[in-house]
Amino acid sequence: MRPSLRTLSLLAVPALTGLALTLACGGSSKSSSDTPSLVAPVTGGAAIILTDAPSDQWSAVEVVVTKVTLLNKTDHSKEVVAFEGTSAKINLVDLDSVGELLATAQLPVGTYDAVRVTIDPASVNLVTAGGVTIPSGQIHVQGASVLVTLSADLVVTAAGSNAVQLDFDLGHPLFLVQLPNGDWALNLQVKHRPNTNGMMGMAQLVLRHRRGTVTSVATSSFQLHTDTGNDLTVHVDTNAWFWNVDTKALGSFGGLTAGKNVLMSLRLQPDGSLWLVRAWYSASALQEWTPEGHVTSVDLVGKRLLVSTNAAAPRAFAIDTDTTFTFQGGQSLGTGQAILSNLWTGFKVQIEVKDPLAAPMHAKSVDIQRAVDGGVLKTATATSFTYQHPQAADRLHAYASPFSWWYLGFPGTAFSSAGTFAAAVAGAGDVKSQGVSDLVWNSGTSAWDASNAIFLPVNLPQGTISSSYNGGQLGFTFVNSANASQAITVTLNTTVGAQPSVLEVVKQGSVVTVVPIDLIAWGTKLVAPAKVRVAVVPKPDNSFAAYAVVVFTGF
Repeated sequence: MRPSLRTLSLLAVPALTGLALTLACGGSSKSSSDTPSLVAPVTGGAAIILTDAPSDQWSAVEVVVTKVTLLNKTDHSKEVVAFEGTSAKINLVDLDSVGELLATAQLPVGTYDAVRVTIDPASVNLVTAGGVTIPSGQIHVQGASVLVTLSADLVVTAAGSNAVQLDFDLGHPLFLVQLPNGDWALNLQVKHRPNTNGMMGMAQLVLRHRRGTVTSVATSSFQLHTDTGNDLTVHVDTNAWFWNVDTKALGSFGGLTAGKNVLMSLRLQPDGSLWLVRAWYSASALQEWTPEGHVTSVDLVGKRLLVSTNAAAPRAFAIDTDTTFTFQGGQSLGTGQAILSNLWTGFKVQIEVKDPLAAPMHAKSVDIQRAVDGGVLKTATATSFTYQHPQAADRLHAYASPFSWWYLGFPGTAFSSAGTFAAAVAGAGDVKSQGVSDLVWNSGTSAWDASNAIFLPVNLPQGTISSSYNGGQLGFTFVNSANASQAITVTLNTTVGAQPSVLEVVKQGSVVTVVPIDLIAWGTKLVAPAKVRVAVVPKPDNSFAAYAVVVFTGF
């Protein structure tokens, strides 16, 4: 299982060919010659960013973002285009711990409180974790546009810089719903991820690698025309690292001449400028590879890491006796092949290779950008807990200090009590608690401690409502893995902001539509013996609360 924190952030995609912000100025004034005087709007910079986390169900959820607009807080009829065009197809699954820079835009000064994101429905491509591609005719996109309310206003100031980071909530049970006939319904679930540290926080985010062609070079910067059609100004300092692919040796800034093909990693600085971290360049087209991705397999015998990248299949990286390992760029795990035992499927890594044209490539260094573990929570005590891994050894994690836990989608309601967390790790038959954790390296014990634990919704098989909704709960019955009928009671929170998502999927002929069910209609729609799917989360009192309920009509 590939664990996932299951949040996607929209660190916009770098496919902005030309940002058009054509605004009509209200009112008029006349000069002495009676010629209208047009005053250019005062603007400030804003970056649009897309990120994601790995998914345990999908190896690819690919979309093309075609438009991003911002809504003025005082007048939502003033919708400003921050990005418009046809970007390269983005695999949302790959965008955790790194950001896809869609645009760096100049926006009119003002306060914005909502973002509208639009995708091309025909662009959606789904590939399961097992490598099975879902036929396009079996994918039903329910609305290609979604309006996202910003949890914290985006304030654009004159000559200032800011950024918007959004999460495509891929782990939400309603993002992708399998229908009774085997088809899939995609419902965009997007959230704003506020950055409490402002642009200083954005500077800590590593941007996804960008590929393009150098168009011009200045004293300490160069212009890059990206493969997705936009132009970027990239600044260079003495910390930048270069590799000359043609000579298979370390390169230099002087090697970047107009016409060279470049693959590079960038950082966004607090002032909105882009600075080079690493660059690979060649006079000819570069191979389709990226030195970052998710670990799909750790070969302890062959001393290799298999990493999913932009390539069609995972790439093998040989680990040598002099390969160094670090955590988040600074903390050392050690050197050599023995460190492989501390890595597993789901880790996000950045690999610096000795020669990008070698087969296999040999890793000079491996930086673990994100360490995770997840799955079924087997046991929990006041000091540690265990994730169960049927095909590998179970993994025990001590609680880091500090430690917090919450339910997926509700990070604002976090808890710090390890005892209460342990009480919630219970199950009933096939309804087993599931979670995911971010890990931190404990140099003292040479082990991974858990800095958090997020309860994930348990998606139960399709079943029926055995007792109609009444008094905040309903009865749900399904056939479990033992081929036996299992019944549970599911509570539905009616508190505003904590209510489960309740939808009705209606099939009329070949047309599938998805309609939200309001609280006032739960009593008439959630009735026995309706066909339903439910996703639940555990509570410390050993009960189960609904995270999502989907009612099927016409199937």
